[in-house]
Amino acid sequence: MTRKYTAFTKAFKLEALHLANQPNTSVAQLARDLGIRRNMIYKWRVELNQKQDKAFKRTAENIDTNTTKQHILSY
Repeated sequence: MTRKYTAFTKAFKLEALHLANQPNTSVAQLARDLGIRRNMIYKWRVELNQKQDKAFKRTAENIDTNTTKQHILSY
């Protein structure tokens, strides 16, 4: 049994973090709306804070994958 991975674009990650930082936003609800796990938002936040401009080097633009998440749902 092979495991499928979804790669997300840098823009998707940054937009998800932007939405998560809005007042009165539930990260759990945002994650459900985006179809991702809640912990991914927290991991992306830590990566961005630690690496700044070098964050998200392994994204959908940089790796070959069959499945990519390139859009943000209207929130």
